[in-house]
Amino acid sequence: MAESPIMNVVPPRSPWRSTHRAVLVCRRAAMVSAAGITIVLAACSGSAGLPGTSVPTSAASSPGTSSTAVPRRIGLVTPTGSDAFGDAVTESIAAQIKAAGADLIRCDPGDDPNLVLDCARRLATEHVDAWIVVRPGDVGAALCDVGPKGVPLIAVAASPLSCQTAGVGADDRQAGLLIGRELGGVPRNSSDCARSTLVIVNDSASASVSTERVAGIRAGFSALCPGAAVRVLDAGTQDRAYDAFRAVFPVLPEGILVAAVNDAAALGVVAATPDGRANQVTVAAIGADQQARCEMTKNPVWLGDAALFPDRYGQVAVPALLKALAGQHIPRNLYIQTTFVTPATLGRYYGTGDCPAK
Repeated sequence: MAESPIMNVVPPRSPWRSTHRAVLVCRRAAMVSAAGITIVLAACSGSAGLPGTSVPTSAASSPGTSSTAVPRRIGLVTPTGSDAFGDAVTESIAAQIKAAGADLIRCDPGDDPNLVLDCARRLATEHVDAWIVVRPGDVGAALCDVGPKGVPLIAVAASPLSCQTAGVGADDRQAGLLIGRELGGVPRNSSDCARSTLVIVNDSASASVSTERVAGIRAGFSALCPGAAVRVLDAGTQDRAYDAFRAVFPVLPEGILVAAVNDAAALGVVAATPDGRANQVTVAAIGADQQARCEMTKNPVWLGDAALFPDRYGQVAVPALLKALAGQHIPRNLYIQTTFVTPATLGRYYGTGDCPAK
């Protein structure tokens, strides 16, 4: 029998409660189990300036909830604990919902697509004013059929849904283009290009995303280094990338340029690179999650990453949702600005103090 999703209902703090009491209530949240659903009642509140719907995440004024208005009820379907990127997206969205003073009703389906649909059904019974779904997988029209009706929906890092008000995510082709250009600039001349090999580490398990990223990689790289040979490995996890790159590495010539569609694959490639030939390998990837950033700062093999900034998703998704609730028009597609970061530029965007010592 399939497990039930975890439901969390997070209302804002009542105005007569002190800040200290609110913290205690959050820590001692009442756990109520019914029909396999865990409901957490916590006291939270806040207010925030809200950015517009353009790609940059600078603050601006947007509709929210006043201290006297009935708080909006916003549903959030998101898997937690599955990976660092998804957790950062979820934390960002939850923080922005809290800052807007809205009630957060969160349902965690884990990695089970059937439970994603179960979460959508249960949010429909919660009478939410709007909802957000993060990385729902290939559930397609079924999510629209069973989820809340007639309210705004923001789909995050997902294939387009027929019922969505807007989608928020990375411009995957642009991210691929960035790392393709950086790797294409590594060979110093056309002769070096002819002796180089571009190894693209793909992930067929995320076909739509990977297809766009690979197309960008090819376009960016070929514009600067058109004579190089190209090999594609389908190895989108760290373990698979380690095994695949270790198997192909002995037959590759000098001048190996690796473009990975995600950080997990890049970590596998770096781990599989023999120390004696590390100076012949250059790696770039898409993501720039914490583990990748830490590895980048200590390993000269890693050129850099197209950073996707999962910690900024809430700054785009939640203000857009509130604007839609207020009847304002929002663009159908909203993209998080992507930037290529290197060990030399990481400090402009992230701290590295929590990385293990070199």
